[in-house]
Amino acid sequence: MPDPPLRQKVLSVNLAKPSAAAPRVSSARLAHRRGLLAVPVAVALLLGAPGLAYATFTARTATALSVGTYKVPAPASINGTLVCTTVQGKKGAAISFTGFAPVVRATGYTATLTSPTGPQEVTAIAAEDTTHEVKILSKGNGKGTYTFTFSARVGSWIGPDLQQTVTC
Repeated sequence: MPDPPLRQKVLSVNLAKPSAAAPRVSSARLAHRRGLLAVPVAVALLLGAPGLAYATFTARTATALSVGTYKVPAPASINGTLVCTTVQGKKGAAISFTGFAPVVRATGYTATLTSPTGPQEVTAIAAEDTTHEVKILSKGNGKGTYTFTFSARVGSWIGPDLQQTVTC
């Protein structure tokens, strides 16, 4: 058997037209261009990073928080008698009370009796204590105006005073 005739395959190839080589950039110029590009990138990161950090921070603080205010009121009334008194020859004032109008949320009360010459008698009263006696005797002649104040406490907050005076 004779050999089959050889067939030739013709491949078509598209060749680009020859062109000049791309211009070469010196390494100094390339470093300069990279530096110019690095500056805006660095500025963008500096300006954008705090915003990203803030967004991340606020996303984590999305819990509900209830805030309220409370103004501690003065006790509305007190059942007591503020009188001038003499004890062992010393003149002064005394108050005895058998009750008072409680203040909502009060954790305690403060009773203060002040003499006209300045000394004070300060007494802390528990919230459930409804009867008490506070006395103060003057170092002087016992004449003048004695002032009694009664205030409510809620924790470390102190409300305004309920005030009574007696002149001896």
